[in-house]
Amino acid sequence: MDYFYEIIDWHDGFPIKAFIHSVEGFKTHWHDAIEILLVLQGEVKIRVANEKYILKENDIILINHNIIHNISCTEGKNILLALQIDTFELSQWFPEFAKMTFNCKSFIYSQEKQEKFDIIRRYMAKIVWENNKKKQGYKFTIAGQIYLLAAHLANNFADNIITKEKKEVSNEDIDRLKRILTKINKNIDKKITLKEIAEEEHMSYCYISRFIKEKLGMNFQEYLNTLRLNKAASLLLNNSKTITEISYESGFANTKLFNKLFNENFDCSPSEYKKIYDKIAINSTNKYYSINRDNKRSITYLDIDRNAGLKKLFAYLESSYIQSHNVDNYKTDTKIISANINDKGNYFEHYWKKLITYTRASEGLRKSWQGQLKEIQKEIKFEYIRFHGIFSDDMMICNLTCSGEIKYNWNYVDELFDFLKDVNIKPFIELGFMPSELKKTNDTVFWWKGNISQPRHIKQWTNLVKEFIKHCINRYGLKEVETWYFEVWNQPELENVYWIGGKEEYFKFYKETYLAVKSISNELKVGGPSISYQVDTTSTWLEDFIAYCNKNNINNDFISAHIYPESYEMLESLEYVPGKIYEVEELKEFLSSTTYIKNIYYGKYNTFNSLNLLREKLEKHMNYKPEIHITEWNASAYSRNLINDTCFVATFIISNILKSIDIVDSLGYWTFTDINEETKAGISAFHGGFGLINNNGLKKPGYYAYYLLSKLGTNIIQQNEDYIITKEDKDIQILAYNYVYFDDLFLKGDISSLTNKERYSVYEWSPNKYMQVSIDGLSGNYKITRYKLNRENGSVFDEWVKIGMPENMTEEELEYLNGKSRPNIIVEYLKLNGEYEEKLFIPVHGVELITLEKKIE
Repeated sequence: MDYFYEIIDWHDGFPIKAFIHSVEGFKTHWHDAIEILLVLQGEVKIRVANEKYILKENDIILINHNIIHNISCTEGKNILLALQIDTFELSQWFPEFAKMTFNCKSFIYSQEKQEKFDIIRRYMAKIVWENNKKKQGYKFTIAGQIYLLAAHLANNFADNIITKEKKEVSNEDIDRLKRILTKINKNIDKKITLKEIAEEEHMSYCYISRFIKEKLGMNFQEYLNTLRLNKAASLLLNNSKTITEISYESGFANTKLFNKLFNENFDCSPSEYKKIYDKIAINSTNKYYSINRDNKRSITYLDIDRNAGLKKLFAYLESSYIQSHNVDNYKTDTKIISANINDKGNYFEHYWKKLITYTRASEGLRKSWQGQLKEIQKEIKFEYIRFHGIFSDDMMICNLTCSGEIKYNWNYVDELFDFLKDVNIKPFIELGFMPSELKKTNDTVFWWKGNISQPRHIKQWTNLVKEFIKHCINRYGLKEVETWYFEVWNQPELENVYWIGGKEEYFKFYKETYLAVKSISNELKVGGPSISYQVDTTSTWLEDFIAYCNKNNINNDFISAHIYPESYEMLESLEYVPGKIYEVEELKEFLSSTTYIKNIYYGKYNTFNSLNLLREKLEKHMNYKPEIHITEWNASAYSRNLINDTCFVATFIISNILKSIDIVDSLGYWTFTDINEETKAGISAFHGGFGLINNNGLKKPGYYAYYLLSKLGTNIIQQNEDYIITKEDKDIQILAYNYVYFDDLFLKGDISSLTNKERYSVYEWSPNKYMQVSIDGLSGNYKITRYKLNRENGSVFDEWVKIGMPENMTEEELEYLNGKSRPNIIVEYLKLNGEYEEKLFIPVHGVELITLEKKIE
């Protein structure tokens, strides 16, 4: 199968078409445009007219317009970049260009004579790069690169000029060849002769024979056999017919000839070919695993290796060229903002402080973890914390006696909950996973092996739930526990990943758990189903869950869901064992090893759009309004995504939180810390972990997003897509930010520009922001504090890069970075008489907060 990934189409307004593709078959074609092929990976066979070539990695060939050519693969895989240029469009500026033919073949020259070909490679790389970044005016830049490329071709590779007479003959030949190939292609499985074709074209047998040989580079029978062999190869992979049946269906008169020609072309017999590719097909099913919100996604070779190809393509660009796109000084986005302190404004809750999360209960018993939560509560003060694994084995709750009874040990639960109480945060308890003493199967998830099976006996489970809640009430009081939240399980829609069983079985499990909790007190808050939810969700899982609850008189106190900006694919090889059914533990073991992750991102405002869709569905299907809690939310669904440590995350958090005011009750960021053992612990200090704080306790830019948000007032005076002005009594807060999203290639899964050091080359181009702020109605003495958070101020990752990216850091290095990982602060005191004016400069991924605090005179 050939794979195709289009970069630029004719419809984009350029006189070019650009695409990346992989060739596995054989295809003869021609086109009006000239075509430049650059091999990014592997090698291919190409026949141009009568000439045959083998192109290897880095080779370039230019194919002139209306020249018959075909491409086929060799033994290995391949990735090619094709650039087709419409010479007619360019001839408006240089009329001779459309008449030119070019002789451009890099592979016939030595490495020392590649300079003029390197120029072509750089132009091709720049065209793809600029189209991806879409910087303001990028179409002018691409057009400029195209014309420079055309000039380079004209000056260095022009070979001949096509006269009018030659062109007319060429067009006539092309029309004739189209008719001949159409006739052959439609009749490859029938008896077709050159004599028939000659008669239809009213030409002699000898002339038609020479004509086909001249135009295709092979004679009539060779071409016919090639088509038949390709059809046979396809049938061998997708058909259960015998070799003999496939031979006749492909147009061969006998199997002996078929086997002979097949061996000559594929270096193996048809039966051997079928065995080889059956094995590849098996491995492509069992070797590569794909995980996303629907627990399914297909993967192609091109998906896997396009990244490698693009990485090689962009290697032709000078580093200074790439860096110039990450820094921009153009003052193209200026806003004038005015507000009045006497405006009443609209009251709003700081709902983002309602919920924070971490990965599993037992991690909360660690000293380093507790130190980080103490710090976050001192500065931000979240109300609830949600986590996995309250019933998992490492909490050691369930114990089996010699007589077969289950005894409960609440020591670790008490230690954890006592600490949470000490730092003034309440538990948002996910009821899961299954203790070994209750489990039905051995299926687990994560490195720490949380059991995801159903209970052997539902009464054992419900008894555990009831005894747990009774213990909490006896220790902390009924009124206190009635303020907690109890969420039933985690992402049960991902069957065989987080739940063993179907949705109907989960619904029954949910019902029994709900009733168990409510049997203690009807005021206890129970909800779920804690499923992943996105704007493009086609599943009716949520609707079916609500219908079940309505039918069974289950009034959920809240509905919970997870929202991530992307789905992701995880690939890791397994040795395939025929007939084996792979256990989910094997799949999840990949999470603890080095794997290839392919992220497919949704739009810039996926969080907001998903929340609105969720609310609409709940309003449509429920006759009451439960609370809505997003119990997992992050800038990425992958705990090794290198963007997680950058300033981008700060603007992602601020923009989405402020955009989602009044449409959700909580938006729980997953997670507050990189102390996370869903996989093995990250090796690098900045490994792209989920957390707002890294393993060493260093606060990332995402942490300071919450820190700055916590300083806002509770009345909104004015709000726009990139700023908010609030007030609290006589105090004013102005928060501005420059939220820039990913470029086209990164959105589609290409991570070739993302490295451990360079993490800002995957965003679309956007200008810096300049804002002129004017606040009227201010009078008296004010303390004015300015906080700046950007790559130069408060980004601990960027500071880590500056000092050389040390690992296993010393105390001195950690202390230095800790001092650098805070927003820049400037304080001044002013006596205001009616108005405050200030100019703000917000770089890409930057945030600035100004607080005006009135002082008593």
